[in-house]
This record gives sequence, structure tokens and C-alpha cells, in this order.
Amino acid sequence: MSIAHEPAVTGRTNTQRLFGLGAPTRDVDDRGEPLNRMSMDISALAAKTAGISYGGVLAVLLDDLLGFTVWDRRGTRDGLVTAELSMDVVTPRRWQGPALWAESRLLAVTADGGTSTARVHDAAGTLIATGTLWGNFVDLPEPVANTAALPAFPDPGVAPLDWIGGRIEDAGARVVVPANPLIANKLGFVHGGVQACALDLAASAALGRRGPDMDTASVRVNYFRPVPLDRDTTFTADVIRAGRAVAMSRVTGTSGGRVCVEATVTGRRRLP
Repeated sequence: MSIAHEPAVTGRTNTQRLFGLGAPTRDVDDRGEPLNRMSMDISALAAKTAGISYGGVLAVLLDDLLGFTVWDRRGTRDGLVTAELSMDVVTPRRWQGPALWAESRLLAVTADGGTSTARVHDAAGTLIATGTLWGNFVDLPEPVANTAALPAFPDPGVAPLDWIGGRIEDAGARVVVPANPLIANKLGFVHGGVQACALDLAASAALGRRGPDMDTASVRVNYFRPVPLDRDTTFTADVIRAGRAVAMSRVTGTSGGRVCVEATVTGRRRLP
């Protein structure tokens, strides 16, 4: 679950810094319709995207921008929780840097929440991914400042698993993400986009045991409850189908013995 909340300061969160996200900006398109934009710095990894799949990190960009787009129309409500996040990866490889750019538009809003959609392009104008978010407005207490010492940020351009401090266990059947303040949202829970990234990594690791060389094509996430930061979170993948051209996995995220998030991840055969 990702939670957008009125920031106390204008600086970026640690998660936004970790993933190279810029601040969201408000704008209008050629027809005068409102839209929001956000960038992701990929200067350190663009050259590596031919050999390493970074598709999961797109979920962090999409969750942040899509959530902001709905949150920005919350009226008198305090915040927004992400209920569902969908991502389709159109171009999984060979991104052109130095940055990806996402544009998001509000699709609908009610007193209870709303939905938004976004498209992500690289510096060459290639469509990289699309996303949709459904969020619910909530009334929340002010977040408590976290004064704990932060771990060192990983080197730019490392593999996505290292970005989130995770590890693969059980010969690829699951990804475990330990307590890590670098992946927190503004209320001190694990960022929803980071959860989606871990779900994608778990699905990819499980498929790797079956042999098919796949890239993530889509991720559909349902968030059930916030994921605390003070313990391990385990993302376990069950491969439902592993064909030669298409594969599908169901991934469950648990913390403290409770199911917090589930996703369906589809992979497609990697192109040369």
C-alpha cells in the first residue's frame, strides 16, 4: 500500500532519492487539460538495460506519480492509499537516457477516491510503459518523523534487487526484503511501488528456475494492508504457466504472517 500525504518539506523522500525520482510537477497539455509529470534518472543504468531487466523499478515511478495525481484532488481529506496498481511494460530493454519521463492524468474522482493513468517515455521518445492506479482517500494522523540513522545508498546502476536491499531465497522461489528505511513512504511503511518492484523480482526469479528467458510484460497488484518497515517482508511466487512465449506467476507478499499484497505477473519471451 502506498500512501500520499501532504509533505512537511519540499525535499524528496529517501525512496525518491534511491530511485532517482524528480518532484512531481503540474502542467497542461495542448488541449488545456491538466496533467502531472515526473522524471526518473537512468543515466547510470541506461546502458545496462540491454542485459539487465529493470522493469520492476518502473512501478516506483508510476506509483509515485499516479498516487500524486489522485491525491492532488483529495479536497479536505488527509491522504490517499493505493488499492490497485497496474503496469504494462511495452519496451523492457534498451532504454535511452539520461531520464525517463512520465505523464499522468486523472481519469475520475469521487468523494471516496479516484483513478489515474500514466505513460512513460525514454529520452528518445519511445513508449516504455503505461500504468493505472486506483486509490482511496483516507483521514490520517500526521506522520511521525523518523530520526533513525540511514544505511548507505547503493551505488548507481546496480541491479534492482540491490536497490531495495533484497535477497533471493529457496533457489529463486521467493524474495526477502529486510527492514530498510530507504524504501519507506511518508507514513513509515514500505512504499507501494517498491512492493510492486519486489513482486516483479520474485516472479522473474521463479520463472528463471523454469528456464524460459522472459521479460515482464505486465504487473497487476492488489494492496490489502500497510507493510511495516521493522521486519522482513517475503514475496513468494507461484508459477502458474511457463510456456515458450508467455508465462504467468502469482506472487504473495507477507509480513508478520499476514498477507499484505498480491500480484499477477505476466512475462513474454525476450526478444533479441
